[in-house]
Amino acid sequence: MTQALRTLVVLAVLGAFTPAASGQFNFNLGGEVARPSSGLADLVEEDYGYGAHAALTYWFSYRVQLVCTGGYVTYGSEKIKSRTEAEDLVDQGLDAIVDRIEGNYSSIPVTAGLRFYPAERLFVQGAAGVVYKRTRQMGNANTKEGFVTERDLVVSPGIGLLLGRFSLQAQYNVSGEDWKWMSLGVSMIFGKL
Repeated sequence: MTQALRTLVVLAVLGAFTPAASGQFNFNLGGEVARPSSGLADLVEEDYGYGAHAALTYWFSYRVQLVCTGGYVTYGSEKIKSRTEAEDLVDQGLDAIVDRIEGNYSSIPVTAGLRFYPAERLFVQGAAGVVYKRTRQMGNANTKEGFVTERDLVVSPGIGLLLGRFSLQAQYNVSGEDWKWMSLGVSMIFGKL
């Protein structure tokens, strides 16, 4: 995972110095909100999620892009119910903070796909890849509480809009075992436009 992140950073820096239009790399970094649906909605405590994503894009032509993305979405936890409880996190270690903030279910999708621009700023995209589904397992006398990670295929069709250095997008993510979620995201684009 660290090697992949290093590769993305190097390619993003190289993309900043390449000529415009075809043959150009861009790096996108942003956040998103998610709403679980179907079977996943029955599992999670809250009806929303939040997360971050990064994408590396390569322009084949003025209208077609290759998009490689990685992200992280966690679904709201009921463990923090007030501002006072959130302020109490300041004095705790990083592990305790993550444990309190992270929900019982999270997704780590890694996808590749194509983005097509039917209009100058409007795009449609389709991507497929792997999603790592993390589920918190409650501990008992013999085991401690922790996460179990499963890997599954994911397909993510979407639509979006370019606004200057920002990209707004909506996508519907479908994975096996009824693990589905809708996400709305915004990301900042680094590199030449």
